[in-house]
Amino acid sequence: MNFQLVCIECDSIGVVIDDGELAPPSAIVKCSHCSAARGTLGELRSLALSDRRDLFDVGLGIGTTGAAI
Repeated sequence: MNFQLVCIECDSIGVVIDDGELAPPSAIVKCSHCSAARGTLGELRSLALSDRRDLFDVGLGIGTTGAAI
């Protein structure tokens, strides 16, 4: 499973980790809104340490041409 930044069940971005500082990498990270599993703490930590910059690649909005501002 890859960590889900946005919950696929309810579109929330909040997460809950039981005993966060003491939790092992295998601990399940849950959605703070609907409690769906989002991935593991280890996956979240790896994502936080990665050099990926395309994780929040979003458009400029509905009805825009995509031209530079």
